[in-house]
Amino acid sequence: MSLRVGAVSFLNTVPLIEGLDDEPGIEVVADLPSRLARSLDAGTIDVGLIPVAEYLRGVGGEIVPGLCIGAHGPVRTVKMFSQVPLARIERVSVDRGSRSSVALMNVLLAELYGLRPELEEFEPRREALFDRAPTALVIGDRADAIEGTGMLVVDLAALWNEVTGLPFVFATWVLSPRLAPGPERDRLIEALQAAYRRGREHLDELARREASARGMDLHRVTSYWREHVHYDLGPQEIKGMERFADLARKHGQIPSPRAIAVAAV
Repeated sequence: MSLRVGAVSFLNTVPLIEGLDDEPGIEVVADLPSRLARSLDAGTIDVGLIPVAEYLRGVGGEIVPGLCIGAHGPVRTVKMFSQVPLARIERVSVDRGSRSSVALMNVLLAELYGLRPELEEFEPRREALFDRAPTALVIGDRADAIEGTGMLVVDLAALWNEVTGLPFVFATWVLSPRLAPGPERDRLIEALQAAYRRGREHLDELARREASARGMDLHRVTSYWREHVHYDLGPQEIKGMERFADLARKHGQIPSPRAIAVAAV
């Protein structure tokens, strides 16, 4: 039986999953981050690239070592667009695709200004960005594509770094607790780590492929992967996750966050 890997189809995921489809006995399933968390919780996938907020809420088992989607500064693909200053935000339209970004926004607004805005889910389109609220949170490739002319634009990863001095981790590979330690789990972890090694080694080639397929500027794709997204999960990234867990508890976003546990290999 194949091991099922749940991933998203965003541009930031491409270097993490290069060649996984060609691995024998591994099936890649694409979905939104929040839905992958539900699939992992339901046991229909064996590992999922899920929002860190969902992991901290108790979804899944241990984290795959060494890999994440994070940022040490501006990430470009998690942004607030606002017609009012941050300190006056009362309502926010939020992209329904990610829960970590919503939790991060709420943590930062509460920590900096004592705010807890009303939220409304929406499908972001540039021409309808402010139809439901004067502020919108947009994630993924669409956030990078929206021009910020005439409005306040806040990159949440950059703001997090300014406030805490730490990187922010948006998502990690999380193993199903149903997948017991042993050869199958070890094989899955190695396949994920090997996929990223391939992606890192062939980054320019992947950038050309994705820029052509998505109709994007090649330099924007390359600079995004090389300068904005951080894929290595190390001690500083773990500290960033722990700080997020503390602030999420403080501000009621994740009342009882779990302790962070990375799988041993």
